[in-house]
Amino acid sequence: MEVLAVTKGVRMSPQKVREMARQIQGMHAMEASALLGTVPRKSARLLAKTLKSAMANAENIADEWDPEDLRNRISELEQKVSSTNNKKTRRSSQSKIDAYQSFLNSTHKLDQTMLYVKEATVGDAPTMKRWRPRARGSASPILKRSCHIRIVLTDQF
Repeated sequence: MEVLAVTKGVRMSPQKVREMARQIQGMHAMEASALLGTVPRKSARLLAKTLKSAMANAENIADEWDPEDLRNRISELEQKVSSTNNKKTRRSSQSKIDAYQSFLNSTHKLDQTMLYVKEATVGDAPTMKRWRPRARGSASPILKRSCHIRIVLTDQF
């Protein structure tokens, strides 16, 4: 089963955060957390915070859903998929159905010792644009970049 955590609008360049995100992909979640704790970079701190959130989500997700409620949601989504012609709606509904099915089929509660980092992606967020005065009355742009951090954990290696 997969668990997701997202941190949005982080005020750091995506290029700097991607360097650390690439290093933790495929690692055991506890090892990744230990690695990020030892690296003296702001990007490592931000990734560690998101990873910790994903691990907490994994522990709490089993308490959240009732199996009967999940079956009802799956049947509602299947009706929605069969009745719509919109590809985007159909695709998102199908991904939710798959996630609910995998949760119903899992027999154990996820704990931190059996989680792996399936993917750690860093995407662009809106860039703040500022201007710096230059010679002869001109100006040059300053781009203050920000990013979104997305970490997916899974119990299957």
